[in-house]
Amino acid sequence: MTFYSMLKVKCILSILALSICSVSPPAAANAQTKTKIRIATASPSLSYLPIYIAVKKGFFAKRGFDVEMIQMNASLTAPALLNRSVDYTTIPSTIATAAARGAPAKVIFFASVKLQHMLLSRPEIATVQDLAGKRIAAAGFGNLTSYQIQFLIERYRLGPKTTIVSAPSSMDRLIAIQKGIAEAGIIAAPQDLKGEELGLKRLLNMGTILQIPQAGLATTDEKIKTRRTEVLEVLKASIEGLEYTAGEREDSTDIIGKWMALNPTQAARAYESVKDTYSKNGIPTDEQSKAYIAMLVATAGVSAEAAAATIFDFSLAAAAAKELAVKK
Repeated sequence: MTFYSMLKVKCILSILALSICSVSPPAAANAQTKTKIRIATASPSLSYLPIYIAVKKGFFAKRGFDVEMIQMNASLTAPALLNRSVDYTTIPSTIATAAARGAPAKVIFFASVKLQHMLLSRPEIATVQDLAGKRIAAAGFGNLTSYQIQFLIERYRLGPKTTIVSAPSSMDRLIAIQKGIAEAGIIAAPQDLKGEELGLKRLLNMGTILQIPQAGLATTDEKIKTRRTEVLEVLKASIEGLEYTAGEREDSTDIIGKWMALNPTQAARAYESVKDTYSKNGIPTDEQSKAYIAMLVATAGVSAEAAAATIFDFSLAAAAAKELAVKK
């Protein structure tokens, strides 16, 4: 049985497995004529903020889409997409892994092209080198956060006695650091701001040393081939979300505050901390694409020989960006 076949029969998603996140754009006339699209997402994350903003500000609605954002576990996204339970996903890693193994799907857009993670530590840790032989908290083993720790161990020569402590969420990791279970941890924005409020220290912005894309959009090869116009319009809306996020600081900050339950000061700091992580047009550089594949090789067992063309297809994002530019 092929990898794709196993994915296809892996599960029939029940309604109990999905958490539907209602995102209401501005009211649009004649909503009954809109095309319904379902986008699988992770829990609220600034990594896909521009896509959320595109929905919230009506960029999808004006292009004829009624968007339903469905929150689900990352492990469910590949079977959900391949079984047509959803049309797109903002969680590219499982789809990229499946695509590298032959599944008919592609990552078509990246919203964030640099990590939005911070290395936080206990206050007595002065430098990254001080973590030699210490415990660093990650979301588990064989994932993006543990990959970052292994990168730190090698880059800063922290030695074999430096160990990874598993703590599933950023808040779990903050608690682990605060209680001394770990001396440091990889924390996703904007939880790093809450870590500072707990008295922890921001040691290193991981995006400055690892330009690994995070969230974006992935879909099936069938969708790309048979619904090209739809995919182009989805990408145009998403690119408009990128442009709005970059250009409308005040409103984007307000959206962050409401979405992430942050006060105005926290929301403003969160925006400033991630604004430079976003792509301009949804297309990563060659180096960022290579860094993403290297991460998949290390964390998901993808072959080091995997060709970028089996995982990515940014041709429609390029076409969408070109069409938008012509209309300006």
